[in-house]
Amino acid sequence: MGFLNVKTSYSVYKNCMLRLGKYMMDESLAVEIYNRQDGEIARLTTCLCDPTLPEDVAYVDTNNCPWAVAFLEENGLAEKTGRTKRSGYCVYPAMRFNREKIAQFEEEEN
Repeated sequence: MGFLNVKTSYSVYKNCMLRLGKYMMDESLAVEIYNRQDGEIARLTTCLCDPTLPEDVAYVDTNNCPWAVAFLEENGLAEKTGRTKRSGYCVYPAMRFNREKIAQFEEEEN
């Protein structure tokens, strides 16, 4: 298992891992960053109730995490699909997540 360093708008977090889940509303992919020292640092995705999304695609929460797209691309964790969805005043990009790469940073279960 590897670790990520994450620079957000607020701080730099070290030894970060990823946690995957699904949103209850539409079963879309949920991706969180956390570490053992600080707990949950950010939820990178948002649920926009779009059941047409493929299993490995999710909308990235650029409203609360404006740094997320760059972070995901720079670490090879996801790539833009060209698809977007508006909610309120924000347009959220859909990104295809690389599950193999993400697995390198998921916490191993005991």
